Amino acid sequence: MLIFIIAFVQSLDIQLINLQQVYYSVPITANNFTYNLIVDTGSDTLWIFGKQNNRRKYYECNQCQAIMQKRLDYGLGSIYGTQFTQLFEFANRSLNLSVVEVQIVQDLDSLIADGIIGLSKQYPDSDANLIDLLYNHKIIDSKQFGLLLDDQICSVNSLLTLGKPNQSNYVGQLQYINTTKSELWNVYANSVFIFNGTHQQMLESNKQLILFDSGTSKIMLSSKKFHSLHNIFNDDYNLNCEQVKHNYFHELVCHFTTQFPHLILNINSQLNLTLLPQDYISYCGYNYFLQYRCYLNFQNLDNDDEIILGVVFLQKYYTHYDLQTQQIGIAQSNYYKRDKINLTQLGNQYNYNMLYLSLMSIPILILFMILSMNIIKWRQNQDQISQSNESNHQSRGQEQEMEPIKFSVQSAR
Repeated sequence: MLIFIIAFVQSLDIQLINLQQVYYSVPITANNFTYNLIVDTGSDTLWIFGKQNNRRKYYECNQCQAIMQKRLDYGLGSIYGTQFTQLFEFANRSLNLSVVEVQIVQDLDSLIADGIIGLSKQYPDSDANLIDLLYNHKIIDSKQFGLLLDDQICSVNSLLTLGKPNQSNYVGQLQYINTTKSELWNVYANSVFIFNGTHQQMLESNKQLILFDSGTSKIMLSSKKFHSLHNIFNDDYNLNCEQVKHNYFHELVCHFTTQFPHLILNINSQLNLTLLPQDYISYCGYNYFLQYRCYLNFQNLDNDDEIILGVVFLQKYYTHYDLQTQQIGIAQSNYYKRDKINLTQLGNQYNYNMLYLSLMSIPILILFMILSMNIIKWRQNQDQISQSNESNHQSRGQEQEMEPIKFSVQSAR
């Protein structure tokens, strides 16, 4: 009797860890060390901090032959290092992957991850990228991957799906859109506009280049479009926003109102991607001057006119990336619940903390002022006592000098 054993190839779900609510990392092992690498759809390279970066955990390729020196420039910061081929353990499989051991890093030292694993549309070395290797080894059923991102900090509910999509990860059906001919996951939107239910204002009426980038935390706009958004919010919707510089970028900080509009990206006649105020407001809270402000997830970036949709967007929409058809599938994430949050509840814990801190600082400031005044008075008293003692000492000295003169006069008489 013949027995046929059929190995079924399927998709894999890899747990991701939410780091600081802005990045998602995946574990990968080499040389008995497990590294947590940021999943970055906006990069084509796997790199890990090397020994020269003075980090607790670093990568060092043992008995490897260098392939080339490589430099990567990001919107903020850059890395430079040596590229090797290394045997990694990933999802309980052994894979030879190209990796850059970073020697020099600029403006990326604050990353709490150990490096980045790039999952862009095209790779410089097609024989050594993760998705191709998994497919060629019949570990996954298709050259595809998807991102399901939970917005809870340090949760392990987020998933990197390798292979065909799992319908339990999203609501409804995936809407597939064609990408451009670039190496990144770029698409074109027909238009971008602001809408509050009654009034619509165009941010971009022509084709708009869009990048889906899990290595970016917020929504990045070119400086020109960022200023246009600022003006629209103020002139057309009376949001009283101002630009505040934070970590090399400008962000929008607005007065609180329940009338924030929607931001809508019209991809085609069948697909509108809508960001509600709950999606693009990071939090609302009191600042140190007890002013109630809303901090938005928009930042400016000096680039060609491109809108980068980062983690803030990807937490709302499940995205599935198909390397064979060069398409992106989009649907609302099964985890998405921000639309149920009232605007007045955004950042309540932060509000309470800031209000508590501000209120507590008042008596501390008063005590500090009282203490300072007492110290000043004490020093003034000490100076007065010192001057008085010095004056008394001088007067006694003068009296002692006069006495011999008196005696000498009396003797002469």
